[in-house]
Amino acid sequence: MGRIEYWCSSMNRNLMKEVKEALNNKRQVANLVNALTRMRDRRREAVARFAFKDFAELKEIRRRNRLDVRRNIEKLREAVENSGGFFFLADSPEDACRYIADVVARSSAKLVVKSKSMTSEEIGLNSYLESIGVEVVETDLGERIIQLAGERPSHILAPAVHRDAASIAGLMAENLEPSPKAITRYVREDLRRFFLNADVGISGANVISAEDATVAIVTNEGNERLVSSIPRVYICVAGVEKLVPSMRDALALLRMLVPSATGQVISSYVTFISPRSEGFGRTREFHLVLVDNGRLKALDGLLAETLECIRCSACFNVCPTYRVLGGHVFGHIYTGPIGLPWTAVTHGLEKAYEFSSLCISCGLCKVECPVDIDIPFMISVIKERGNGMYGEAAPLLLRNYDKLIEIGAKMPRLSNLILNSKLGRYVIEKLAGIDSRRKIPPLASENLYSLSRRMGQRIRNPIRKAALFTDYLLMYMFPEIAMAAVKVLNRMGVYCVVPKQGSSGMPLIQYGYLKKASKTARYNISRLLPFVREGYDIVCLEPTAWYCLKEVYPRIVEEKEEAEAVAESSFTFSEYLLLHGFNEPSSGDGLKLAYHWPCHARERNVVKPKSVELLERLGHEVMLADVGCCGMAGTWGMRNGYKGYETSVTIGKTLIESLEKTKAQFFITDSTVCYLQIRELADPRKTLHLYQLLDKPF
Repeated sequence: MGRIEYWCSSMNRNLMKEVKEALNNKRQVANLVNALTRMRDRRREAVARFAFKDFAELKEIRRRNRLDVRRNIEKLREAVENSGGFFFLADSPEDACRYIADVVARSSAKLVVKSKSMTSEEIGLNSYLESIGVEVVETDLGERIIQLAGERPSHILAPAVHRDAASIAGLMAENLEPSPKAITRYVREDLRRFFLNADVGISGANVISAEDATVAIVTNEGNERLVSSIPRVYICVAGVEKLVPSMRDALALLRMLVPSATGQVISSYVTFISPRSEGFGRTREFHLVLVDNGRLKALDGLLAETLECIRCSACFNVCPTYRVLGGHVFGHIYTGPIGLPWTAVTHGLEKAYEFSSLCISCGLCKVECPVDIDIPFMISVIKERGNGMYGEAAPLLLRNYDKLIEIGAKMPRLSNLILNSKLGRYVIEKLAGIDSRRKIPPLASENLYSLSRRMGQRIRNPIRKAALFTDYLLMYMFPEIAMAAVKVLNRMGVYCVVPKQGSSGMPLIQYGYLKKASKTARYNISRLLPFVREGYDIVCLEPTAWYCLKEVYPRIVEEKEEAEAVAESSFTFSEYLLLHGFNEPSSGDGLKLAYHWPCHARERNVVKPKSVELLERLGHEVMLADVGCCGMAGTWGMRNGYKGYETSVTIGKTLIESLEKTKAQFFITDSTVCYLQIRELADPRKTLHLYQLLDKPF
C-alpha cells in the first residue's frame, strides 16, 4: 500500500514566521516581482486583441461546462471505453493513486516520466508511487527544478518562478553556467535517457473533449509529446472541471487560454491525444483518470465558480501579497488567489483558512480573470466559514473600525491626543491590532456633514443632482478633500447632497464577516435608494465605496432589485465628470504627474484609467505607475506585524520606486487609503489627492 505525503502536511502552520522569512528574502522578493510583472505585461498585450464578446463567450462556455459536468463525465466514459481505452472516475486522491499504482504494477514499471500536472500534485501521486519503489521523473523544466530542490510548485504555471538562474544552475550540476540557455540544454540532454527508458508516461490536461475523448495539452517544451508517445502505457490525470462537451468548445477555450497564460498567440506545442491515436489499443494502453475530490460537491455551493477556472494563472500576476510572498507561503498545494477556493474544494476549509488572511480583497484577481470569476467573494466566503471555527480573521475593534471612528469623532481633540502619544499608540496596538508604526491621520474638527452644511454650495441653476457616498476617511478625517470634489461638481452645475450613511463595510467583507457586512449594505442601500428614485445620481468619492455598491452589495443582500437599482446609478468621481462633459480650461502650464490607479477603481478590459483621461483633458502630462496595488488595503495595511504592516510596506515600496522613477512633480491618486500609503512612504509634499489638484491650481 502506498502513502500520500504532501509538502504542506502540518496541521497548524506558523504563517507569521513564514511571512517574515519570505519578506526577509529580498532576492526572492525581487525575483517574484520582476517575473510576475513581465508575465502580466506580456499577457495584457496578448489579450488586448480580444473583444468583449470573446471573454463573454469564454464565460458562457465555462458556465455551461460547470452545469453539465456530470453529463459530460458519462459522455467521456462512453467515448473512452468505446475507443479501446480505460476510464476511471476517482472520488478521492487515494482512489486515484491506487488505480494508477495498479496500472504501474501490472506493467512491471520501475520508471515513470511525467509531464506537468497540478492534479497529480493535488493527489500526492509522486510520493505514492515512490513509496512503492517506483522512480518518478518530472520532465517539465519548472517541475524538474522544484523536484531536484525538494520543493513543491510555487505557481501553477511557472513552478519555479521564485528562483533565479543562479540558484537553478546550482541544483543541476557543478559549474553549470547560470543562464537560461545553458540550463535548458543541460536538462534536455539529462532527460533524454529517462524518456527512452520509461515504462509509463503520465500527463495532465488543459482541456478534454467529452464527445471524442481527446486530451489537449499546451506547452512550450514538447515534453508532453515524449511522455505520451514513447512509454507503452500512457495515463492522463485531470480534474472533472477540464471537461468540455466538444472539440469546438475545447478549441474556443484554448484560443483564450494560451494568450491569458503565457502572453503568446499560441504555444509552441499543442498536442491532442485520444485512445484512437495510433498505437493505442494494440501495443499501447490509454488510461484516463478523472479526479473528483470535492469538485462535484462544490457545484451546489458558493464556491461553484472555482470549477470555471481555466488555470491560466492571470490572477497570480497581479495579486499584491502573492507577488512578494510567493506560493510557498501564499498557498497549500494550490497557490495564489484562485488557489484559496481550489484548496477549500480539494483539501478542505481548514487548509484554505490557514492562508486566507493573506488575501487583502484588492479585487485585482477578478479584474484580470478572463472568465470573470469572483475570486474575492469566494475568499470572503472561506474566511466567513473559518471565522470562529479556526480563529478570527481580524481583531474585533479593527474589523469594526467605523465604530471607533464614530466614537473618536465626537471628541476629536482628545482622540488626536491619544493617537499622537506613545502610550495611546501602544494601547491601540494591543487592543485594536493597529501597528504603532503606521501613521494614522488625525480626526477632523468638523465632519463632512457639518462642513458641507456650513460651507454651502454656490450653484443657482443646477442641471444635475448627485448624492455623495464617501466612506469614513473622507467623512471624518479628510472632509476638506471631499469638499474639494463638491466644488468641482458645483462648477459643472451639479447640486450635491451628503445623505446619512454608514461606512462602506469593506473591512467586514475583507475579513469574512459577510452577515454583518450585509447589514451595513442594507442600511446604505436604504439611505441611497430614495435619492435614486428622485432622480439623483450616486457619485462615489472613494473607489472602494463604488466597488462595494457595484460589485459586493448585490451579492450579499436579499434585496437584489434595490441593490441593482443603486448600483446602476452609481459612478466614480472621474467617470461622472467625463460622462457629463467636464472640460475646464487648464490653469497655466500643464504639470508632469505620476498617477497611481486604485485597485477598486479598475474595470475588466479597461486599460486607461478615467482619472488619467480627465487629467490629460486638463493639459497635464500623466504617467501611469501601473505596478498594481499600493499595499494599504484599508485596515489590512494598518495591522500590526508581518501579516499586515510589514507586508503592506514591502508592497508599497515597489509602487514608490515606480512613482519616483517618473521624475513627476506630483504623485496623484483618487483613493484616500492609497493617498495615505503614498504620503507615508514617499515625499508627502509631492503627494496629492486628485480632488485637491482639480480644485486648486498648482
